[in-house]
Amino acid sequence: MKDFVTESRILCCADLNFFGDRKYREFEVAGTESFAAGQYLMMRTKNREIGWPYPYFIHGKTEKGLLVLAREDQDLYSGREGDTVEYWGPRGTSPLNGTELPILVTEPAVYFAVYPFICEKAYQKLIIIGTENTVPADNMISAEIFNSVEFCSKLSDAVKLLETAAGRGPVIAAFNPGTAESFAETVSKDRKNNTVLLVSNKKACGIDGCKGCYLHSGDTKFGINVCCKGPFMPLTVIDFKADGRCFETYL
Repeated sequence: MKDFVTESRILCCADLNFFGDRKYREFEVAGTESFAAGQYLMMRTKNREIGWPYPYFIHGKTEKGLLVLAREDQDLYSGREGDTVEYWGPRGTSPLNGTELPILVTEPAVYFAVYPFICEKAYQKLIIIGTENTVPADNMISAEIFNSVEFCSKLSDAVKLLETAAGRGPVIAAFNPGTAESFAETVSKDRKNNTVLLVSNKKACGIDGCKGCYLHSGDTKFGINVCCKGPFMPLTVIDFKADGRCFETYL
């Protein structure tokens, strides 16, 4: 059996501040793999006695490695330059269709999930559910990104915008569970057919252990398999009642 585990190290790290003053840390991890926006690395650190891999979106590539982003509540966040890590991947499937640039729709807590598309400049518009008050105090959001943002104080305003000429094109959406379900209930059928939604892949093993994966079990009904096909899934295939355990709440 092929060994999918790559032992690597952290080359450098830097603190980032995003919408809502949420703190993240960018890590450059030694590696030579190529990736597409929306893919992630399953990474395991040695910060705990029992290490479990977690997904980290890839948002860039350097001469020496890959750039990933960690939230404050993730193990990698406390990593430092020189630390040893293990990773599987890149994993997942990019939702980009290669023809039309998508509209990104998100809320401050889940902005990290659309960040890779922004870094790749693979988007036409960014819609944030919130107000300009969510812009970080130190304004680490670049002018280019800020100028592409459409702030909508309510989800309903964002939905209305997506139904206008200004909202034409494929949509990549990333929300907390409650917002995601409300979004799915209010958008039109035509819009649903052209929208993908972030589904949490926190439980993904990342090592092709599909035959024994409880996420795929028909008996437990844990929901759709997001490990390899996700983490962005067509909105039309998501059943919020059956797939509820696949969603994660981000603070």
